[in-house]
Amino acid sequence: MIHNTRKAFTLLLALAFSFILFAQTSQPSNLIFRESYRLADVQNLIMALNSENVEIRNFRGYKVTIEAYSNNSSKCPVIKRSNKSIFIEHSNEHLYKTDYCDLVIYIPYDFQMNSFEFISDSGCLAAQEIWANKVTARSNSGSVSFESITTGDTFSASSSKGILKVDRFSGEYFEITNENGSVEMNNVRAEYFNASSGSAEIFIQLSETPIAASQLKSNRGNIILEIPQTESFNLMVLSNSGTFRDNIRNQRSSGRGEHEYKYGRGGALITMQTTSGDITLE
Repeated sequence: MIHNTRKAFTLLLALAFSFILFAQTSQPSNLIFRESYRLADVQNLIMALNSENVEIRNFRGYKVTIEAYSNNSSKCPVIKRSNKSIFIEHSNEHLYKTDYCDLVIYIPYDFQMNSFEFISDSGCLAAQEIWANKVTARSNSGSVSFESITTGDTFSASSSKGILKVDRFSGEYFEITNENGSVEMNNVRAEYFNASSGSAEIFIQLSETPIAASQLKSNRGNIILEIPQTESFNLMVLSNSGTFRDNIRNQRSSGRGEHEYKYGRGGALITMQTTSGDITLE
């Protein structure tokens, strides 16, 4: 039953991101500008946008290239450069329903930045590989997806009702918050983490256990944690009315109250907490 639910959930995510991509590519290919920068001048890439969609593509090259597509050149963001930082800021012109502006940013494979920051009101971000010391992605109502994130420090992402999805993550720490949208992170290697959702599902697939206390919390959504069965860790389960499914030990019990479990030799504590959702360990 859980695997069927996961398949349905993954299918919905795929359809959602296919719709986003279709919405972007179905627009007329009206290139407004193309600007390229030496890698030495792009230690920080910082975006502050309204409803513009951004796509990050990787290629084999030696420059960072930014392209803007729009049906109204006055609505395109403004690009500024200062102290090895590139700032992409929304214009003061309001985007109406008939307007659109999409950005495509080409970043070389394996290029390491100091920081990557995407802040948006309702725009979506679809990125391939990002390698930076610090990665931040926030959109009030847009969805955010990464194929791969490698960070030396932290990854932070938040949304009010969009989908947050990462296919591969390697870094010290990540924090994800989504008020009404789902959270999915696959192939995760992190020393510790914190993920929360108000009313949607959280799915985290760990490649290895964290080395410090970590937490998954949802008020009204289900939590699914997938972890290698050979790993050692401690687990705290807290729920007011949900069910705890332990597929590692093939057990099922009421998750009401507070329960602590030890796996293998024990280790860092992972807390899974819901108010009314189910909790599953796989």
